[in-house]
Amino acid sequence: MDNAQVASMFRELADLLELKGENPFKIRAYRRAADTIESLPGDAAALAAEGRLKNVEGIGEAIEKKTAEFASTGKLKLLEDLKTEVPPGLRDMLRIPGIGPRTAFALFRHLGVASVDDLEQAARSGLLKDVPGMGAKSEENILRAIQRLRQDHWTRVPLGVAVMLARSLLERISQVDGVREAAAAGSLRRWRETCGDLDIVVGSLSGERVMGAVSAWHEVSEALSRGEERGAFVTHGGVNVDVWVVPPAEFVAALHHATGSKAHNARLRGIARDLGLKINEHGVFRESGEQLSVAGEEDIYAALGLQYVPPEIREDTGEIEAAMEDRLPVLVQEKDILGDLHVHSDWSDGASSIRAMAEAARERGYEYIAICDHSKSLGIAGGLSEDEVLRQVEFIADLDRHLDGITVLSGIEVDIKKDGSLDLSDEVLSRLDVVVASVHSSFRQPKEAMTGRIIQALRNENVDILGHPTGRVLGRRDAYEVDMEKVIEDAARCRVALEINAYPERLDLDSGWARRARDAGAVLAVNTDSHGFDQLGYMVFGVGVARRGWLERPHVINAWPLDRLRAWLAGRCNDRA
Repeated sequence: MDNAQVASMFRELADLLELKGENPFKIRAYRRAADTIESLPGDAAALAAEGRLKNVEGIGEAIEKKTAEFASTGKLKLLEDLKTEVPPGLRDMLRIPGIGPRTAFALFRHLGVASVDDLEQAARSGLLKDVPGMGAKSEENILRAIQRLRQDHWTRVPLGVAVMLARSLLERISQVDGVREAAAAGSLRRWRETCGDLDIVVGSLSGERVMGAVSAWHEVSEALSRGEERGAFVTHGGVNVDVWVVPPAEFVAALHHATGSKAHNARLRGIARDLGLKINEHGVFRESGEQLSVAGEEDIYAALGLQYVPPEIREDTGEIEAAMEDRLPVLVQEKDILGDLHVHSDWSDGASSIRAMAEAARERGYEYIAICDHSKSLGIAGGLSEDEVLRQVEFIADLDRHLDGITVLSGIEVDIKKDGSLDLSDEVLSRLDVVVASVHSSFRQPKEAMTGRIIQALRNENVDILGHPTGRVLGRRDAYEVDMEKVIEDAARCRVALEINAYPERLDLDSGWARRARDAGAVLAVNTDSHGFDQLGYMVFGVGVARRGWLERPHVINAWPLDRLRAWLAGRCNDRA
């Protein structure tokens, strides 16, 4: 049993407990444990059996016992009991934006609604208004959300899930004798926020052995087809996995072809035809049939007279034209990131101490990290009072004096209240190095009100970053109604950075708005919103979004050296309205 299975068990446990309305602190503890176990370098099951898992920060004895029970029996009694109490269809309902665990369980308790189909029928019959907190408008919104979900997202999985599955499968495939290369392609390689399926390209002459390894992968529930060159599988979670085995000499061309997008590939084929060439999954060919040498994807583009196009921007949204004129951006890379400006600690709802967060950031090679715990309004997250914020400022200043190799900045994630005011006084906010302002409540305000609310916060001289600007949670909650064009315009004028929140369930801003922000002259911050030191690695997701948004290093404030960042933080107040 590997760590991914144990982590998946704890996430399922947390979901079911949340559906029952159980203790939110216990639920968060299970989710933190899942994140920690998933990223452990060692075997969680073996550590639990030896009694050493509880020594890992954020785990504890209760988590260790449950891990040991699950590893030894393949089941967890608590989880099995919960499955008998909570209908499986309730979890599907959580994929509908606007339906959270409490609402789902209330619908089940009051109406017996236990699936998406049940919910749709109840909404069409006008029954939802009988459930406390719901009305005719709720029915309309839910029906629209169900239709949109079925059309666009029902078969798509969040990028974070796809990456986890791909890493597990590629590790397995890489151990097969005869495999020269293997990589994920498709939407995942382009770092789209959701993926319709998982596309894997393998360079090997041992197709049968590769397919055998995939069939035996613990995540596979069914093999839909299995040949030596192509295989189609389905995971226990319902994700389609397509595996394509090609001769090693064709790997580069096949990977390029399978990466897409379809529109990008179609443009390339047109350019090839104009040059008397043919490009396909096997390579690049002259009209005579002669095959051109292709050692890397750069050679494919060079053969077409184009600058190399990184996978993330292969969407036919101007990259072909830019490549023709050799003016593609030098996209930001993960190695360019010098710090994380939005992380949480155990002072609020984080799992790790401030020191542990700082030391983990130092191990990643960062120059700085900003501790931005929640402010007092978010009571469920243990938000800090003004006195607690000031005490934390002093604590961080003392820690920073004694910690070598990393600068720890004091910060806060301050709530933007319904009227646009902030949750802490200007006097307290002015004492902090970094202020991230975010919306955490009243998501259903009309568009004009929400836009005005956010713009008012942007114009506060203490606000440095607008956190997760659209408020969306992938598969759980749509973005709130807001005029992002106006927000971007004001953020550029006020010189407030817009956040790309790298937390896999958010990825907010998305790449489209990130590119619009760049074009409008705004700057951005790519932050992980980590609630534990093990989540700092989420930065890879945020950088993927930034690259899809055509961002370069100068556009990203936490790719700047500390001296430049400090100067920017200190110099913006003069530009406020």
